[in-house]
Amino acid sequence: AQEAGGSGSEVAEGRSADAASGGVEEGKEEEAAAAEEEEREVTFDELGLDEQLKRALRKKGLTKTTPIQREAIPLILEGKDVVAKAKTGSGKTFAYLLPLLQELLKLCKEGRIRKSAPNALILVPTRELCQQVYNEASSLLELCTSKLKIVQVTASMSDKDIKLALSGPPNILVTTPACVAACISKGIVQGSSIKESLSMMILDEADLLLSYRCEDDLKALVPHIPRSCQSILMSATSSPDIDKLTKLLLHNPFVLTLTEVGHAKDDVVPRNVQQFWISCSAKDKMLYILSLLKLELIQKKVLIFVNSIDNAFRLRLFLEKFAIRSAVLNAELPQNSRLHIIEDTNRMEFTFLLAAANAAIRLPDSNR
Repeated sequence: AQEAGGSGSEVAEGRSADAASGGVEEGKEEEAAAAEEEEREVTFDELGLDEQLKRALRKKGLTKTTPIQREAIPLILEGKDVVAKAKTGSGKTFAYLLPLLQELLKLCKEGRIRKSAPNALILVPTRELCQQVYNEASSLLELCTSKLKIVQVTASMSDKDIKLALSGPPNILVTTPACVAACISKGIVQGSSIKESLSMMILDEADLLLSYRCEDDLKALVPHIPRSCQSILMSATSSPDIDKLTKLLLHNPFVLTLTEVGHAKDDVVPRNVQQFWISCSAKDKMLYILSLLKLELIQKKVLIFVNSIDNAFRLRLFLEKFAIRSAVLNAELPQNSRLHIIEDTNRMEFTFLLAAANAAIRLPDSNR
């Protein structure tokens, strides 16, 4: 009841509301318990992986799967085309690398590896991602006894170096759509050889591939992909571009939805992430950033996104006046310079990294 002198009916209503509230709370607890049971931890040993891979994972200190790995790996091992969406840092790379290596190890043991061209193709939007995926795959292969070969090829390499890298050829090729399309057009790789040897193709960070104007390169690749090739599409977001790629490259794919890779809320914002929004005028932005950094309201490594290269360098010079060291990362820098900046940041040479928007993929003013 809202008032001490309320009627009996008001008291009854108040008790009824309390009871209903208790029932709702109990219902929420039951739902949470059910969700927890549904998302029970699954180890890599339970997924039927090759003993070499399980041993490699143990050496890397990895025993339990993430939700995307738990759901995607069995589907890929069954030979299905898969479209999977999961946030950055959720374990997407191992979700496709492990079943890919499993399949190639199996083909090796059975003597069914074809050598005319790469057996697997991993396509990513940028050279930096090529390096990242290559490092992850190499770290697994180094812990296996198999002689599987992986190479990365980028447009920054000379034709001579690309030919040398592809001699053999490798079992796994990590590259960008533009680079593989150029290799085919120049005759460095024969389209007929790809059609004969390719058994699996992965599109990682697929939501960015079309943003980086890779559509024509992907369309040029399509005629050389055998019908039997298994295709995997990994993305951090859902968009019409994903649907376009799916129709272009996949056959009756299994689509992993949010409910299959974790709670929708967790997929948008991890539980340990807090968000704050500051409304201020353009002339006050740098002052706010300075206050946040100088007063250590934001600690450890900080990544600051800036909407242009000019503004990124303007912010860097401003922060230097107050003895705050930072580095600017932008698409106009050579690849080696970008990699060095990232490595320096990881080594804590710079605590603050200013990432400038790529003008080539910037949204129109009305959508910024």
